[in-house]
This record gives sequence, structure tokens and C-alpha cells, in this order.
Amino acid sequence: MVIAAVVAVAGLWYSSDQARDDRALAKEGQITDRYTAAVGNLGSDKTDVRLGGIYALQRIMQDSRRDHPTIANVLATYIRTHAAKPAPKSQDVTADIQAALTVLATRDPAHDGAFRPDLRDAKLDSVELGSESLVSPAALGGADLTGADLSSAFLSGANLRDANLSLAQMTYADLRRADLRDADLSSTFLDGADLPGANLSGADMTSTKLGEADLRGANLRGANLRGADLDDADLRGADLRGANLRFTSLRGTDLRGAKNVTTADSTYVNSGTRLP
Repeated sequence: MVIAAVVAVAGLWYSSDQARDDRALAKEGQITDRYTAAVGNLGSDKTDVRLGGIYALQRIMQDSRRDHPTIANVLATYIRTHAAKPAPKSQDVTADIQAALTVLATRDPAHDGAFRPDLRDAKLDSVELGSESLVSPAALGGADLTGADLSSAFLSGANLRDANLSLAQMTYADLRRADLRDADLSSTFLDGADLPGANLSGADMTSTKLGEADLRGANLRGANLRGADLDDADLRGADLRGANLRFTSLRGTDLRGAKNVTTADSTYVNSGTRLP
């Protein structure tokens, strides 16, 4: 009797375990089929079909954490290759590129693993990834945006911590309250950009162009501004504790109310410079 009961329990356990394995395999097969179909849609000549493929990948990324890094990489590659050339004159960024960027920027980076967005040299001018259009801040921390065109882009509140934005074109970009801690902004063009309340602590801003930029209340603690051009910029209320201002141009710059400003002998000022 005892032996029979044990055999019966073992049989039930095996059947339950086998059923669970069968369900897992079936789910994996379904995800594979969905992934294949979605990626195939990305190559369509029709915009609506490509959009369908992008949103299908988003759903798969949400359903399968294991496939999250792979899909994020597919989306980044799609953006980088399809946004390598300027969009038609009738629009700033095509609908499919905007959609792929939105999906990528709203993913959960906790499941990224080793993935980091690679968007080098992408033409993304006037893209909308600001806090006004997204539920959560754009997740672009650690992204490689070297040489990208983000002029007039809407990136308010975006997470760009540790991002590489060297040589990027970001003139007139909206970066209000953006997190740019430890970002590489060397030789980046930020003329006329809106950066009120942005966190730029520890950022490398060597030779950065910031003419007429709005940096009111920005956190520039420990930022390397060596050789940066801040002519006619507004830094009222900004915190520059430990910032490197050697060979920095502050001609016509408004620094009234700025905190911890320590200029060097090599800092360029003129009669239009308004110091604290």
C-alpha cells in the first residue's frame, strides 16, 4: 500500500512537472514566433507596418525579461541605421523613429543587463522625449550619443547620466532638469540650450559650446569647464563648487547669485560679465 501510494505521488509530481515544462516551451515558441514576425515588419516599406513591428517588440520586451536586452538592442540598431540621414523636410523625425525612441526611452533599464543604447551619429533633431510627453523620465543613462544631432530636441527631465554626448549637436535643446551627471559633453554644441535646474555635476564639458545657454540654478559641481564657451550664458543661481574654469570664456555671462564661483587667472571675462 505504502509503495503504491509513493509511486502514485511520484507519478503526479512527474506529470505536473512535465506539464509545466510543456507550457514553458509553448510560451517560448510563441514568443519566438512573435519576435520573428515583429522583426520582419521592421523591414516593410509601409510606415504603419513598421510601427506595428515596433509596438509588437515593446509588448514582447514587457512579457519576456530574458529577451529584454536583445529587443532593446534591435530597437537601438533600427534607430541608428534608419536615422543616419536627415528626415524629409516636411518633418523633423519620422514617425517610426519617434516610436522606436519612445519605446527604448520608456523601457525598464533594470532588465538591461549589459545593454547600453548605441545611437552614435543618429539624426534626431526635434525628437520629443521630454517629461511632458513621457510618463517617466527618458531612460538614456550610459547611452552612446557621440556625434548625434539632437538640436531642438525635447529632453526635459531625461536621464542622461554617464551618457557620451561628445561632439553632439544640441543647440536649442530643451534639457530642463535633465540628469547629466558624469556625462561626456566635451566639444558638444549646446548654444542656446535650455538647462535650468539640470544636474551637470562631474560632467566633462571641456571645450563645450554654451553660448547664450540658460543654466539658471544648474548643478555644475565638479564639472570640467576647461576651455568651454559660456559667452552671454545665464548662470544665475548655478552652483559651481569645484568646477574647473581654466581658459573658460565668461564674456557677457550673468553669474549673479551663482554659488561657489572661483575663477582662474586664465578665465576670460569682460566688462559685460556679471559676477556674484
